[in-house]
Amino acid sequence: MDRKNELLIRAYLVLLAFVILSAVILVRVVKVSVIEGEKWRKLSGVNVKMMPVYADRGNIYAEDGSLLATSLPFFEIRMDLMVPSQERFDNGIDSLSYYLSKHIDNSKSPREWKSQLSEVRKNGIEFKKPGSRYHLIAKRIDFDQLKMLKEFPILRYGRYGGGLIIEKHNKRDKPYKMLASRTIGVDRENADKIGLEGYFDNFLKGDTDEKLMKRIPGDIWIPVFDPTEIEEKQGDDVHTNIDIHIQDIVHEELVEAVDSFHAEAGTAIVMDVKTGAIKAISNISRNEKGLIGESYNYAVGHRSEPGSTIKLATVMALMDDGHADLNTKVDLFGGRKKFYDLVMEDSHIHGTRITDVQKAFEISSNVGMASLAKQFYGKKEDRKNFIAKLHQFGLHKPTGVEIKGERDPLIKDPAAKDWYGTTIPWMAHGYELMLTPLQVLAFYNAVANDGVYMKPQIVRKISQIEKTKKVFKPKRRKDKIAKTSTIEKAQFLLKSVVERGTGRSFQSNVVPFSGKTGTTSVDYVKGKEKKSYNASFAGYFPSDDPVYSMIVVIYKPQNAYYGSVVAGPVFKNIAEKIFVLKDQFNNTINDNDDLLVNNDLPSHHAGFAPDFKRVFGYVGMGYEKKTKSSWVKIDPSEEEVEIKKNEIKKKKVPDVRGMGLRDALYVLENLGLEVEANGFGKVKKQSLKPGARIEGQKINIYLN
Repeated sequence: MDRKNELLIRAYLVLLAFVILSAVILVRVVKVSVIEGEKWRKLSGVNVKMMPVYADRGNIYAEDGSLLATSLPFFEIRMDLMVPSQERFDNGIDSLSYYLSKHIDNSKSPREWKSQLSEVRKNGIEFKKPGSRYHLIAKRIDFDQLKMLKEFPILRYGRYGGGLIIEKHNKRDKPYKMLASRTIGVDRENADKIGLEGYFDNFLKGDTDEKLMKRIPGDIWIPVFDPTEIEEKQGDDVHTNIDIHIQDIVHEELVEAVDSFHAEAGTAIVMDVKTGAIKAISNISRNEKGLIGESYNYAVGHRSEPGSTIKLATVMALMDDGHADLNTKVDLFGGRKKFYDLVMEDSHIHGTRITDVQKAFEISSNVGMASLAKQFYGKKEDRKNFIAKLHQFGLHKPTGVEIKGERDPLIKDPAAKDWYGTTIPWMAHGYELMLTPLQVLAFYNAVANDGVYMKPQIVRKISQIEKTKKVFKPKRRKDKIAKTSTIEKAQFLLKSVVERGTGRSFQSNVVPFSGKTGTTSVDYVKGKEKKSYNASFAGYFPSDDPVYSMIVVIYKPQNAYYGSVVAGPVFKNIAEKIFVLKDQFNNTINDNDDLLVNNDLPSHHAGFAPDFKRVFGYVGMGYEKKTKSSWVKIDPSEEEVEIKKNEIKKKKVPDVRGMGLRDALYVLENLGLEVEANGFGKVKKQSLKPGARIEGQKINIYLN
């Protein structure tokens, strides 16, 4: 009985202890959560808190699928040296130190790595120093290095067995570097995003999650859990209309022009006439050190007086309102005329008096266009009719292109206080109004498109992985910008400018194009000795069945400034190269045997010299080898077979036309190019021009 009572007393004592302990815990819970709750909640946000996990930013693609912008992951690696057991640490430290030195940071020898890791671990065990739990191993390693590091001794046991701590970050990369860089834009933390990165930020950035983070000494935040265990989300991808091959052509020609004319900046845009799709958009400028790059989107963000390119709108207004026709007579006053208190001059004093509208437009007479405009729109009651025409042509509104920062056009209101008697004459030849290059081009594109105004579009769709989420279809204005007869006459005038007028000096025998030169005086001050100018050319090609429209503007060139000398030749060079490159022009070149041979058939055989020698030896054919080079070419037109050098340079796109697929792939891939081959046989055409700079881009080769 005494034994039973003793056991009951012990059980009651244990139960009482549990009751007391539970009461103490309950009191502590109430004290912490209620009485001291606010205090501890504040402290929890200091050292441990939920922080946002951003999705991997979506990619931006060119029309052919080439990457224009992408996010590349990199990782910061830390090690909790208190986690591995002593046995595991002792057995693996030598091998771990060797691999860290060889593959992660060779500035430290294996001995130095071992000494450092051992000392930090020892300090942590003996003195419980916080740094031993979060020791930095590497700051910026890529995914391949991370995969390798996860197999290293000790670290292969992960977070809880080896002390491996991983923090993931992303950096934005543009594989084509400067190509369309400002249009693609910049993804900047804590700052406004620009270009497509800014306009489509909500799509590109995707959804945001949260992860639990804790603070370590040095005010560094690390994840409580392994971030690689969290399911990664992906932002939407943006697919543009940019044709990377056309973009490359435009970029190279624009850089050359800005450099050779020591210009302040330049811009060029190429649009598809029928759809309004922007195929290329390039902006080149100089920084304060004189270095050339893309730092501002002049195409959509720079508003300036367009100069003579706006004469097309003036003459179309006159014809559409029935005030003038191609043969309407106009007095040019020899190239110099006074309007009220201001004197207007043509580009030179030519002495011509009475001529017709066609001739005045061809020679780009300021006086001729201004005189007609003043005659029919100069009176107070008629001013609004001229402005109404500019509105009708679509010049009064921004284009709405999908790029942040497009400036609104500036066209004066006839009722405004800054309207003068000279306003109409000066507007008639491109002053006292402000437009961006893209706004001018959209107007010219409408003329090329038989009067149908198409909204310029740089993006064609948005997708998530392989699923299309949104499609941007071509958008056209319901009504034509002018009467059919007016459009036909405008097309005739633009063609005649190149054939007989200010564009005659740079017309092409490869592709017929139409357009208008522009030379605009800027920073003009009365009495100023040296003026600055902008040179421009806007038009389309081919003339009779336009496929592309284009504008080129060179800002403040030196030593030359006329549109016909500075901007026109750039337009011509770009048009010719696009013409040769694109398949849609093939039907228009069948009457030119030279072009047909050059573009559809290899002009020579090319490849590896020992292969040719072996073939010639086998068939018993004699040959003369004029080079020691391994890569050669053979001209089939030679009566005697000669093996000539085919020059292959580092960092320059080689000419692989005439090579077989094996040789072409070997050469191109060893130079760092991504190759896509089409067809069979020998290479007949390549998408990147020989001699262009290699920047890791993609090249298409076509075999036949």
